Parts: sequence; C-alpha cells; structure tokens
Amino acid sequence: MGDGLFRNGRGRVLLFCWLGWVFDFYDLILFSFTKHSIAAELGLEVWPDLSWIEGWSLLATGVGGFFFGRVADLVGRRSAMIWSIVVFSVGAVMTGMADGYWSLLVARVITGLGVGGEWGIGHAVVADYWSGKQRDKVHGILQAGSPVAMAMAAAVGCFLAPLPEVGWRAVFYGSGALAVLALAGRWAMPGPDRAVLQRTAEGAADGGAKAMRVRELLAPAYRRTTLVLLTILTLHMAGFWCVYAELPAALIRLHEVSVSDIGWFQIQVNSVHVVADVLFGFLAARLGRIRVFVVFCLVFAGGQALVLGQLHSLQDDFASFTIAIAAMGLGAGTWSCFGALFGEHYPAALRATAAALVYALARGLQLPLKGQMGEVLKETGSFAPALWVGIGCALLSAFMVIWLPRSRSEPAG
Repeated sequence: MGDGLFRNGRGRVLLFCWLGWVFDFYDLILFSFTKHSIAAELGLEVWPDLSWIEGWSLLATGVGGFFFGRVADLVGRRSAMIWSIVVFSVGAVMTGMADGYWSLLVARVITGLGVGGEWGIGHAVVADYWSGKQRDKVHGILQAGSPVAMAMAAAVGCFLAPLPEVGWRAVFYGSGALAVLALAGRWAMPGPDRAVLQRTAEGAADGGAKAMRVRELLAPAYRRTTLVLLTILTLHMAGFWCVYAELPAALIRLHEVSVSDIGWFQIQVNSVHVVADVLFGFLAARLGRIRVFVVFCLVFAGGQALVLGQLHSLQDDFASFTIAIAAMGLGAGTWSCFGALFGEHYPAALRATAAALVYALARGLQLPLKGQMGEVLKETGSFAPALWVGIGCALLSAFMVIWLPRSRSEPAG
C-alpha cells in the first residue's frame, strides 16, 4: 500500500480492530455451525428452539451496542473494545457449560451483549485514524474480517467439533480463551484514549461541549441518516440471518448434505466474500460508494436467485450449488459500505454510539424474524422461503440507499 494507509502506527491499530471483529463474529456465528450438535445433546429442536435463542442473542447485541458505544464515546475507544471482548468471551465459556434451554439462553444473551459493541467501535476507530477515500479502503479491509470469521467457524464447527475427543463444548471453551486478545489493546492503541483526545479538540471548537447525547441521533441534522441506515442495516441483517446463518443447519436437515461438505463449501464461499469486501472498498474509493453499493446489492439478489434455482438439484450437482452461493458471497461485499457511511455522517463525539447502536439495533430487530423463519422452515421443509426473504431485502436495500443524504465531507461519486 503506497499511499500511507498503515504508517505512523495505524497498521497495528487496524490489526487490533480487525482481530477483535474477527473473533467477535466468529464466536457469534460458531453457534450456527454447531447448533445441530447442541440440539441433539441438550434435547432441543433446531427449529424453533435454537432459532429463538439465536434471536434473543441478537436482541442482546442491541443492548450491548448501546452500552459499549456510549462507553467508547464518553470514556474511550480502547476501554470499550477491551471490555466488549471480555464479556463475549465469558458468554462463550458459559455456552460450553450449558446443560439445557435456559442456561444456553443466558449464555448466548451474555455473548450478544459483548458482541454488540465490537463492530461499531472498530469502525469508529478506523474513522478516527483515516479520512477521505482512504476510509473506504480501510473499512473494506476491516469488514473482510467477517467472512474470515465465518470460514474459521465453518472449519471449527464442521471438522473439529464433530470429533468425539473434542465436541462442541470444547470449541466454545476455546473461543472464550480469546479474551487474551484484550491484553493487546494497550499495545495497539497506546497513550491517552482516542475518545478523550477527540472530545478535547471538539470541545474547544464547540465552546466547551464535552459530549453529544444519544438523542442527537434523531435530531434534525442526523434524523434522516439514522433512520435510513437503520432501515438498510435491518434489511441486510434479515438477509444474512435468514440465509447465511440458517444455511448450514438447513443443508444438513433438509437436503442431507454431510457436515464435511458444508465445511469445505463455506470455506470456499467465504474466500470469495473476503475478496468482495476488500474489492468494494477500493471500487467505492474510485467510483463512489453509493453506486457501487447498488450494484453489489443487485449481484447479491441475483446470487440468491441462482441458489434458489439450484435447490431442486442440490444433491445431484453440489458443485453448481457452490458456484451459485459464491455469486451470492460476491454481492455480500455491501457490508464494507456501512463503516464508511457512519464515519462520514457523524462527528467523532457521536460516531461510536451511532455505529454500535444502529448496527446492533438492526441485529436485535431480527428476534421475531428468526423465530418465525424457524417455524416456516420446519413447516415447509424447504429453504426457498429464506431465499425469497433475502432477495427482497437486497432489492429494498438498493432502493433505500438513494434516500441517504450526502454528508458534507463525502467525496462526490
């Protein structure tokens, strides 16, 4: 990277944020790859029992997003990120100790509380350290941690957890051990916390104001941005949690695909998704993030339509099904857009709150949808309804993004 993206210590800042996001999302999505085994051992149903548990954990991310986002803006980015890692690691250990529905529910809710803040804080830090078109590139690199996390979860959930000498409990204990990552926070972001420095600078410019209240998110200056971003993120979350997150269990239960086949195809598909996330950032910097976002949404919808067409012949032609899923993974690069949008549309004193809360609230709103989708999949015995939801969400996202106001600092394009 010849344009100074990682100079002056920014490389280690990005590395810490990237690792925090990877292991945060890995812990959340690992549940999707192990819930078949969890349900069998605990005497629960994948649909709807575990769908509702997953929904409640997603709702908890909304609460965690609000709490840790405020800590990041009022106390400091580093402090908030470290404690969010500790909390979701505790939830992972408790997941491994669960012995029934309620203990599992509590464990996943605690996991959700910790997970809620990580995405927003990481992208707020990126927005603090990078500006202009560099933001699109770095936000894309940071977001690429998501498919890396999914590939890791697929490998662990499909190849390691099924081993008799390992099991699903051990992999969650291992996930909890990742709390040691929190110790790297002081190395990555040394000195006074970034939020304190930002508030001092902005406070002097604003006549001594020290922080911005949460209600500013719905003040006239930010109301339209907040509502549009919440709507688009809710749609994106619905597409992800109804399609990607349900896909492993659906392939096992509805289409009799082996666990090892699922592991390999998930690794391949998420390799494409990594490329898509990074590619989105570089294309957005050159062509404009809104138009690139629309194109990727259309690709995502088209990929899901291809998957829908392959469902009837999945067992006979799993290779074509994998190619169709890869096309869907390419379109999923749209996730790289959101970090840059929050960075451009909100000031530093409100940035972590906005990113963490809106992102996590959109995830939390999936509670009723996750439960209902589980019921539908069980009743219909087909994955097609989930794909139709995903297609609709992608097309609506492409339409909604045109209502997003242009920020003062956003480059034309």
